[in-house]
Formats: sequence, structure tokens, C-alpha cells
Amino acid sequence: MVHLWISRNGTHLDKKTYHYSNNQHPGTLFYHDHTLGLTRVNLVAGLLGAYIIHHHLVEEPLGLPHGGEFDRPLIVIDRNFYINGSIYMNSTGNNPSIHPHWQPEYFGDVIIVNGKAWPRLTVKRCKYRFRIVNACNARFLSLFFTNSLRFTHVASDSAYLDKPIIANKTVMGPSEITDIIVDFSESTTDSAILANDAPYPYPSGNPVNKKLNKIMKFIILPHQELTDLSNVSSTRYISMYEYMSNTSQPTHLYLNGKPFEALVTETPKEGSTELWYVINLTGDNHPLHIHLALFKVLDQTELVNLGEFKSCMMRIGDAVKCHMEKYARGKKVEVSAHEKGWKNVFKIMPGYVTKIAVRFLTYTLKHPMALMQRRSGAGYLYHCHMLDHEDNEMMRPLKVIK
Repeated sequence: MVHLWISRNGTHLDKKTYHYSNNQHPGTLFYHDHTLGLTRVNLVAGLLGAYIIHHHLVEEPLGLPHGGEFDRPLIVIDRNFYINGSIYMNSTGNNPSIHPHWQPEYFGDVIIVNGKAWPRLTVKRCKYRFRIVNACNARFLSLFFTNSLRFTHVASDSAYLDKPIIANKTVMGPSEITDIIVDFSESTTDSAILANDAPYPYPSGNPVNKKLNKIMKFIILPHQELTDLSNVSSTRYISMYEYMSNTSQPTHLYLNGKPFEALVTETPKEGSTELWYVINLTGDNHPLHIHLALFKVLDQTELVNLGEFKSCMMRIGDAVKCHMEKYARGKKVEVSAHEKGWKNVFKIMPGYVTKIAVRFLTYTLKHPMALMQRRSGAGYLYHCHMLDHEDNEMMRPLKVIK
């Protein structure tokens, strides 16, 4: 706050505790010290940061890259340093007889992103979200990629845009925030530099030199075998159950504890990619088949303390509430090399959690499955492809939505 000060001898500090309800749109905020007359000095010293507000009900339908790997704030600053690495700031004003300490603008000769000078980041060939904050004291940034990758603007400062905007360059004043998506799968090179060509002071000052025209470097990996998980729109838990008679003979099998006739609970979006954890609580290996979808098997992990976990699942049927992650920590079985490609049937091992990335295909209204879905409300199925199991209720409908 602008009028909160510590005493000259350091014995007294005016301090208060503030509470923020975060009752606003989801987005990226820039917070910093605001001491009257010393804001510029304290920010050069580092009293600043990014503050991100999430709202899953608003943001999940947008299908934007998420998670720590694919959604990153980039706080850009410029600084001057002594040769010993400590921060340098000229304490002599440009008009010392009028104002002994004030300089009209502070420009550093080192570009820093998230605390590192001219950093590099290794990225996969998929979409990333970057929340770029221009935290420079006075420097404007005119950002572009040296290999012509494009920005897709999805938000500006702390609020989402009405629609995404594609651009090759963006200009940011101090304290401005731009929230962009970059699809590195479009890159024709193995690296890209996020560059800056804004003169300083902006717009009619000095051109940037070869150091100051570079912000950071991206090392772009080759295409990976695994599916692009930055675009996963939903995570589901699919459990396989077998029910016994009083004489311990099997009577029927359910997926997610529901008969085939129960209301549709899986409603993926056409063209989307979902992450499924398929939990086999039975003693059989079940070949899982998903209609008009392709999937890649990512992981097979043994369930420890299976009886305890199965008991919870039989009672409440909720893998999250039963803390699946506490039990899915046994040995891992590598997927066979010939089964690491796109599949529509895979053998689900008993007592294991099999993690798959499912891509739901786009189809036309003339497709027979599309006509079936329009008439009946559901056209897709997923089921065990042991026919005896399939005929005894181990099958559930899917409804793919636009």
C-alpha cells in the first residue's frame, strides 16, 4: 500500500492483513509493491509476481492447455547488474539540482524471464499456454517468433476475449498481460526465439541491440509417440465389476456399476481427446473396445491392497473418493511395442489401472452412427469384446456431443 512505511531505525512497521475473495473472472493478474515514491526501486529489487485465478466451470469447456507443463506464466523484466551479480540502479537523477534521484525511465541491459537471464525451455510439438507479463519498469515489448510461429490470443490482462485472435506479433506496455496459445506442432524448425524489436523509449527511441532483441529460446522436440495430453478435455474413471451369486458363481458384469439401460453418463465432445483410467476389479482380462474412437495406451499400473480398494469401490463406486492414486502404485507393465500405436481394442489386465488417451473421431451427419445417435440419443458404445460378457451387460452407451 502506498502509505505503509517502516521507520528509519527499523523498529516500527505499519502492517495490516488483507483478505481477497478472488470474486472475479478467471485470469492472470500482476501484483507488486506500490510504495509511494519508491515503486520503481522496489520492483527492480523484485517485489512483484503473477497471480492466477482459475474457475473450472468457466475454463474446462474452453479446452485450453492446462497443467504445470503446458500452462506457464512468463514474467519478463529487464535489469542492470554489477559484475558481482547484484542489481545496479543509478541513484543520481538526470536533473540532480531539481530531483537528486529520479530518472525518467529505467532500462536494463539484461532480459530476464521468470528469474533467469535469456532462458531456454524445451517444449513438445503441441499447444502451450503462455501468460506473458511485461513487468519491466519502462520497457515496451514488441514480441514475435523468429521462425514465424503465430500467437493465438485468448485473454488480455485479467479477462478472456470474446473469441480467439491470431497474430504474428504483439506489443505490450509495462504491466500489460497477454495470454496466448502457441502450437509448436506448426514449427518448421527445431528451435524458436521469442524476440523483441520495440525501440526504447517507445515508440521513437533507440533500436534494440542483438542482446535486447532476444527474450528466450524454445527447443522444440521431435514428434512423440505418445498422444498430446495438453489438449485433454476431460478425465474419466471406467471401472469393471463382476457380481457373484450366493454360491460364488458369476451372474453379470457391469461397467461403472451400471447396466446398459441406465442413462448415458459418458458424453465426450466430437473431435476431443479424453484421458481414461480403466480399473479392472475382476479376475479376468477384458478386451475393451470403444466405438468410433482411437486410443493410445499410456500406462499399466498394478493396484496394491486390491481387496481394500475393491471394497470401497463396491460400496461407493467412485475412484476419486476411494483415492485410487493411493492404490495405483504397484509394478508397471510396459505396453508391447506393437501395441503402442492407435488402438480401438486393448486387453485390460485384472487388478491393474490402465491409462489410455481416447480421441473421439469427427463424423458427418450422413454417417450411419450419426443417424443412429440422432434417432436414439446414443450411437456409440464401449464394452468388453468377450461376446459372452458383452451380452451380459458389460457394455455402456456413449453420446458424442458437438
